[in-house]
Amino acid sequence: MQIKRPVAVVAIVTETFKKELIDELEASIEEVNNNQQALDSQARRYLLQLQSTDLTQSSAFRRQVEVEKAKMDQVKAERKAQLEAAQNLEIGSEFPRGTVESVVDLNVGDNLFDRLGKAEIVVKDDVIVEIRGE
Repeated sequence: MQIKRPVAVVAIVTETFKKELIDELEASIEEVNNNQQALDSQARRYLLQLQSTDLTQSSAFRRQVEVEKAKMDQVKAERKAQLEAAQNLEIGSEFPRGTVESVVDLNVGDNLFDRLGKAEIVVKDDVIVEIRGE
């Protein structure tokens, strides 16, 4: 029988990896900033139209915009915290990059927890250097 199991992907921190991660996070923060500016601009225009026709709807829209801004602020704060952590990564340390799925064969007599236990793919600059817990 075959069954799927999660496999962690772990990166060994190198200068290249660290720079790419920092660049990714900085780009993500910039994207959030751009989205906030676009939301502000569009919301202002729409609010001007609404205020002249329906004050109740205008008030509801303003609250909705504030909720969206708060969500964006939260994402930006998370990214900034991740950026700070990335800047402090030590070369040679391991950094979790996500998970993928793997299919594993199960046979009668296998120890289920050994077969489904923690498996990891270790990469260094996107090249697999080790597979743990096959």
